[in-house]
Amino acid sequence: MTHLPQYRQCPATLRWVIIAPERAARPVQLQHLEAHHRHVQISTAVECPLCEGMEHDTPNEVYSIRAAGSKPNGPGWQLRVVPNKYPAVRPDSNCYGVHELVIETNRHVTNPTELTLHEQTAVLLAYRERMLAYHADTKLASATVFKNVGAEAGASLAHVHSQIIATAIVPGDIENELTVARNHFISHGACLYCDMIDRERSDGVRLVAETTNFVVLCPYAPRHAYECWVLPKSHASHYESITSEQCKELAEVLQQHIRKLDSVLHEPAYNWYLHTSPLRSATLLDYHWHIELAPRTARAAGFELATGMYINAMPPEAAAEELRNAESRTV
Repeated sequence: MTHLPQYRQCPATLRWVIIAPERAARPVQLQHLEAHHRHVQISTAVECPLCEGMEHDTPNEVYSIRAAGSKPNGPGWQLRVVPNKYPAVRPDSNCYGVHELVIETNRHVTNPTELTLHEQTAVLLAYRERMLAYHADTKLASATVFKNVGAEAGASLAHVHSQIIATAIVPGDIENELTVARNHFISHGACLYCDMIDRERSDGVRLVAETTNFVVLCPYAPRHAYECWVLPKSHASHYESITSEQCKELAEVLQQHIRKLDSVLHEPAYNWYLHTSPLRSATLLDYHWHIELAPRTARAAGFELATGMYINAMPPEAAAEELRNAESRTV
């Protein structure tokens, strides 16, 4: 594999990146990145606003999975979804939207891989149910699910949680993906993402894992080192269409992949986020929902901020090979 830098353009976004392996050898005197488990941990459940018994410290739940007979906004829950106490958007403002916090377990767990398969499946089902609920609000155009793990990735609380922000506009990156996918379909008569999956499965060099219904791959032009995408193998434009059985399989895929990532990168901070079709839109033949996972192994610097073009020192082919061969880190 060449160590010379390369320009690469992402087929799904048309963003340019520079793959520059020689950058990995540069001297670094200013250390700043930390593993996600090193960011400030809350020592006891009593101090954590997201633990069971602290329901008074969050807004009233809008969705929950509870033990039979337990009362809303009290103990007895497995998972709760509540309005974010510090929202980015609000339904009572000119910046119309909904900002919700998904509290993924009543246990004080700080590493997402400590979730049981049952708990992780419940989280993925909660995303589906909340997105279906947003369909009733015609002011909402799009919903973004995301998870920040570690302070370097923007997390402010250690207790495992994720967030959903539903907005009155379709965000620019999603709109761009929709446009690129539509143009590909017009030109080639097929879904860009389905073509991508077929190509990566055939070639194998950037394929990380494959199950009955999902693939994990390192994209051709990643902005981040060890960036991976998780896609359903069968065409699906809306995450809301996922079945309960597929949620269970996806939970296994995510847990297995994150354990490998923790092993290779020593528990890095990371973000993952869901890209899916706009709310209430018809089934789209040209767009394909997917999850993108971005480890925070480096910070955007002057060139990235000036140009929007990221420099990535890790070729995705090498990252995929390392992840394929990695042993899952146990918790």
